[in-house]
Amino acid sequence: MRQRARISFASASDVLLIADGRLDQDPSQISIDEVQRLIEIYPVVLSRHFSRRVKAFIKYIKKNARVLGGKVTDYWWRIEFQKRGSPHLHLVVWIENPPSFETPEGIELIDQVVSCYYPSEQENLELHNLVKKNQRHQHTHTCHKNNSQNCRFAFPRQPCEQTRIVPPSSDEFIRNGGRFCSLKRNSNETYINNYNPEILKLWNANMDIQPCGNNEAIAHYIAKYVAKSEPTDLTGSIAAAIRKIRLEETNISRKLFKICMRILKEREVSAAECAYRLCHLPLRGSSRTTVFLNTRKPEQRYYVLKFEGNEAVGMCSNIFERYEKRPREDSEYDFPNMCLLEFAMRFEVDYKKNDEVEENVDAIEEEQSGRKKYITLTDKKRMAVRKIPAVLLLQYKPYYDESELLGELSAREAFLACEETLKERSAFMETFRERDRQLEIAFTQAHAFNLLGNPEEVVQAELEEEAVPEQLMTDEQFETVRNALNVQQRDLFNLVTRSIQQQMAGSNERLKLFVTGGAGVDDTSDHFITRLYIMIP
Repeated sequence: MRQRARISFASASDVLLIADGRLDQDPSQISIDEVQRLIEIYPVVLSRHFSRRVKAFIKYIKKNARVLGGKVTDYWWRIEFQKRGSPHLHLVVWIENPPSFETPEGIELIDQVVSCYYPSEQENLELHNLVKKNQRHQHTHTCHKNNSQNCRFAFPRQPCEQTRIVPPSSDEFIRNGGRFCSLKRNSNETYINNYNPEILKLWNANMDIQPCGNNEAIAHYIAKYVAKSEPTDLTGSIAAAIRKIRLEETNISRKLFKICMRILKEREVSAAECAYRLCHLPLRGSSRTTVFLNTRKPEQRYYVLKFEGNEAVGMCSNIFERYEKRPREDSEYDFPNMCLLEFAMRFEVDYKKNDEVEENVDAIEEEQSGRKKYITLTDKKRMAVRKIPAVLLLQYKPYYDESELLGELSAREAFLACEETLKERSAFMETFRERDRQLEIAFTQAHAFNLLGNPEEVVQAELEEEAVPEQLMTDEQFETVRNALNVQQRDLFNLVTRSIQQQMAGSNERLKLFVTGGAGVDDTSDHFITRLYIMIP
């Protein structure tokens, strides 16, 4: 069993003052405008220093299990850049074998690792000054975005006599910003952000730390904070151009390409982010690595030449060759029945014992050299037929020689011959699919909470959109489109139609629908809503 904790860190201003030659000035006394000016003058100093601090901090918590209440078994982090340009760290860590947070031992662990204690100067002068300087929340204009009356960081927080778990279905959970526990907090600590005493002394800058009790909690955090998209501060003309692209362009690929290019051309990038990218400093990291399996046929893959001196002596080995050379017997692993996917997940090259150069081009998506088969759609456009059976065979069916996969059969025949086996192998990935589903639900919930929390923003955005040109439809076209609707779409169409008829008859009731769905629903829903708009005058 493993539990997770999420930690966020801000950048300290000390290094900027040192770079500027002001060693004796108190960093807490400089204004935001002055910090911004120093960031613009010394972006490389700030970025390299912050990158080194991140690396040193992760190394420290891995070596010292007491800091987070247990051994760190996994971690994932990402650098984000705040509005003023300074870097900000989001970190997720997994702790080995902690007690359940539902038990007294779990509550004790939370109190040990997470605190909002604000000692007096007499009790602990050093910690008092650190908390006062870094952890005491002060409302700014960012706390009340979109004219919201409540602080979006949930301050002030309610006093609490003892640390306790908050039920996810309760109103308190929503008021608490999705935090599943309320810390022990006195009345003078309602504006103190969560921190870890030892980490705060090391980092000496603002931080936030929160335990995550289950997969849904960590998925919610990833959806809300870690996986945030790039900054979207676009000018009105750019936003209008994007809306125009959405209306005029029907091809999904071209629409996405045009929107991306428009954003990339106009997005403002801070000096610190430029320094990070130009200095090739890592913007994310993890204890886990990612392996790409190029599932094209062998003759359609790229290979890297192996050189000795200036002479090519062969090809570098890759994951496929290593898989074919795996042991046939082992006391711990069932290699004969191990598929390529599991092999790639479980093992990596040990460069200390093997002088072979790893092939780095597995992740390159190359053009398929052979002639492709296509299908023609009703609008006369063509789509390439994916070689799904061959891909599934390559990933899930064990082999020692890749030519064994097909033999004398076609890809379709070979797939059908071992379909049941492939389904069993696919079950190996069910755990990871479940994690994907939890993330997908969390993204949907995060988006829904944004809509519910800021209805004024949604309405205002709609009011500011450019007028949409009227699109007329003949009766014949109307019948053709309506007949193409599936059962669920037709039910929704009838529901909207009845609502409009009732409103035209004098009803004051307004129909409000929240439409969501699983993976791949975006294109379908976008196409249907466009047709619905045209069909209903």
